[in-house]
Amino acid sequence: MVAELTALRDQIDEVDKALLNLLAKRLELVAEVGEVKSRFGLPIYVPEREASMLASRRAEAEALGVPPDLIEDVLRRVMRESYSQ
Repeated sequence: MVAELTALRDQIDEVDKALLNLLAKRLELVAEVGEVKSRFGLPIYVPEREASMLASRRAEAEALGVPPDLIEDVLRRVMRESYSQ
């Protein structure tokens, strides 16, 4: 039992590391988007884009068996961090 639990926890740790790497990559991309928008005088916040993206991610989450509210909460927090940079 202990070995099985340890193996599962190790897998969770690997998934967590992958999530961190993906979040870091997303923040890099968001910074690049901000630079492009700034160069072209485009608004940083586009409510329609955010709403569309969240609706898509909710549908994708549901299809994967992930609670849609969970992905929306996570993405809203990530976006809030992105806007503050």
